Amino acid sequence: MNTMPITKQEFELLFSGTFWSKLHESLIPIPDNTKLDKKNFLCNLYDEIFTKKYYPDLPRGYIVSDKHNKVSRIVPVFGYEDSCVYFFCVKQLEDFIAINRVDGTFGGWTLGNPIKEMEDEEIENLQDVSDDSPMALNSYNPIKWSENWRDFQKRAYEYAKKGNYQFFLKFDVANFYDTVNLHILEDKIRLATEKKQGFVVELLFHFLQNWNRQFERYSRKTVGLPQDEIGDCSRILANFYLQEYDTYMKQQCSETKSTYLRYADDQIIMTNDREVAYDIMFNASKELFKINLNINSSKVDEFTADQFMRYWAFEIFEKLEDIENKEQINQAIEIFFDWLDKNVKFRKDSVLKRIITVVSKNINILNPHLRYRLLATMYEPEFLITLDYWWLNRLAAITNDKEELYKILDGQINKVRFNLFHYTLLKFYKKWRLSYDKNAILKRINDLSIMMS
Repeated sequence: MNTMPITKQEFELLFSGTFWSKLHESLIPIPDNTKLDKKNFLCNLYDEIFTKKYYPDLPRGYIVSDKHNKVSRIVPVFGYEDSCVYFFCVKQLEDFIAINRVDGTFGGWTLGNPIKEMEDEEIENLQDVSDDSPMALNSYNPIKWSENWRDFQKRAYEYAKKGNYQFFLKFDVANFYDTVNLHILEDKIRLATEKKQGFVVELLFHFLQNWNRQFERYSRKTVGLPQDEIGDCSRILANFYLQEYDTYMKQQCSETKSTYLRYADDQIIMTNDREVAYDIMFNASKELFKINLNINSSKVDEFTADQFMRYWAFEIFEKLEDIENKEQINQAIEIFFDWLDKNVKFRKDSVLKRIITVVSKNINILNPHLRYRLLATMYEPEFLITLDYWWLNRLAAITNDKEELYKILDGQINKVRFNLFHYTLLKFYKKWRLSYDKNAILKRINDLSIMMS
């Protein structure tokens, strides 16, 4: 007979530290009249799970963001019960599945021990993380997201700078989370875990197969991990899903004297021969097909060594490292605008975010001729609507004319289709614009709702 693998007291202790505060920080506000007694709630949830009465609820709502080229990414926001169950299951399994990392792969770190609640200052001092990475500031441990992304970038930089490779191929998996086959994932997890973990594995897949009844009705899901608002649990499962593939790719690259790097589903192959790189990618597509995945054909990019260095903007980031070095910072911004003018292919938004981080410490560090153009670039609506709450805070700290910033943001309320912008704006205005009438934003959120009766 399967039984709970931990006691009620141990169960309660799992949800200390950052976890509980993150549930309260959701962009979709918890109703004011919803107040939980944490101890009683967890005690009742434990009993529900143990007596087999637990059944996933419908998500509280959905956050819709711009995945790429105006294509929607739909992120469910789970209630307290489902968030706790998902966290509990992955936490119990992580010692079995968040191991055996293949060198050169990043993104599979464990949930680890609960950390203290982070202050706003600590979060805002995180290094820039690309908006095309799967980083989430709402993570249980945003520091880990940032550290892993920087380690991935550092490794890419080191290989490119050494000059050992002349050709770089970058690609990713199409709709990665949405196409993870749950039957294959369950088989992999059962092989990796001990028999006594069977109860937790069953509970995990009970959740994964039934959380999306809003749209899939009572049929069980067979494909897809939820890209939920916090995202850590799905990250660990998705990374585990690719471990055998990583081993295969590492071997392919070793045999051809190439190098393989991966962060989440973003992958880089470094070689001295263009044909070798495409041979490896061809073999990668066959290996991915075995686990129901495919390479995103629209996001395959090739680079020479020089192009690769510029794409990642390593030269600019290096000059922005010392936030006290006025000369280096201004040189970095000069290069940024020079590349923009010359239509150089590089990660513009990531660089711009790092510049915001640096100049928010001291706007006077900028040379006068750069200040106006930099603020104008930061105020471009296409950039503003991509910023999360923390980046908007930084931008607000830079500008002396917040009314102009508010005017631009207000002008996007009825234009932007993605409610992530509107929920972010609500949170931002709650801090900076206390007298603002939020009804226009709430109406737009309601108009864009994808909830079904």
